[in-house]
Amino acid sequence: MRQSTLALICGLILFVVLAYSWCGRNPPPSGSALLATPTPTPPPVAASATPQGTPSPSISVAQVSATPAAQTPPPEFQKVAQKVAPAIIEITVFDAKGQLLRTGNAFFVSRDGLIVTSWTMVADAAYGVAKSPDRKIRNITGVVASDQQNDLAVLRAETKTGVPFVPLSKNSESIAVNAWAVVISSSLQHKEQPVAGGPITSLGSDPRKDAFQINGPIPSDAAGAPVVDAEGEVVGIVTSAEKGGLRPTGLLDPLLAQAKSAGNGRWAAAPVESPTVTPSPTPRFARNPRILYNPGPRYPYQARMLRSGPTTGSGKFRVTFDANGQVKNVQTLESSGQGILDSAAIDALRQWRAEPGGRDWTVIVPVTFQP
Repeated sequence: MRQSTLALICGLILFVVLAYSWCGRNPPPSGSALLATPTPTPPPVAASATPQGTPSPSISVAQVSATPAAQTPPPEFQKVAQKVAPAIIEITVFDAKGQLLRTGNAFFVSRDGLIVTSWTMVADAAYGVAKSPDRKIRNITGVVASDQQNDLAVLRAETKTGVPFVPLSKNSESIAVNAWAVVISSSLQHKEQPVAGGPITSLGSDPRKDAFQINGPIPSDAAGAPVVDAEGEVVGIVTSAEKGGLRPTGLLDPLLAQAKSAGNGRWAAAPVESPTVTPSPTPRFARNPRILYNPGPRYPYQARMLRSGPTTGSGKFRVTFDANGQVKNVQTLESSGQGILDSAAIDALRQWRAEPGGRDWTVIVPVTFQP
């Protein structure tokens, strides 16, 4: 009985051993079946796909951030803009008949009233005025020096107490590739200052004479505005779109030297007065003929509709009468600062009549507008 029991136990042990060994060999097939499931895991492990997707977003983000960086000036330039703003002005020019031609940017470069702007701005002007951010209006006596090839002009404004001005850079290192610069237009035209900025992207071989550019869009109405560096000094001037590029301040040196001895200057389109316009009085006419009809200018309705509201202004006008007492010509000597007001004054003065005098004669008429 014991032998049969022992034989049974040995048989069971043998069976277990054989079964175990059989199971140990078979896992490979079942293991390979299990591996077939992870096999798809490599595709997600197409982590190579994930890295490839990751770079492209990072590249696009870099491009998006790069564009604003080229257009948004560093914070310190906001302080620079506030510092130089009082010297950056708006000039308005008129033709020989007193009609408004255009309004644009300019800036004072000396305490005695020297102004720098674009030559295109004043090329065909006969009169002009300068308006400061403090709303003061000064008469511009004329152009004292110009460089038409580089689109530069130096004007002179009348001043009794002096004006705020922005210094010109004398360091050519300020005009260097990758150096930051900003364009600051008149605050009377743009509320936000500065209006454009970026690092200098191109430069000729001579930083004192060759045109340069900044890596950022410049408004189309910025001609005549200064290009200022981080020290608050002018390193260039915005020229007209036809000329293209920015001009360095080195080109202004000979113009400013010329301006010192140019007196009040002269407007290119100012009428040349003939000696016969104001003849010497003769014994026959001891006085000018009497004015018979002189209606005063009316405050124009259009001036009341301006966005900035009704405005005031004073000007001086020369009225020329012919021998029959009819108005022959009206010239603007000092503008009121508003083209609408000047036009209203000229229209009224052309209706004046005087008694016949046998010759041409003139009278200066001051006009003040109040809404």
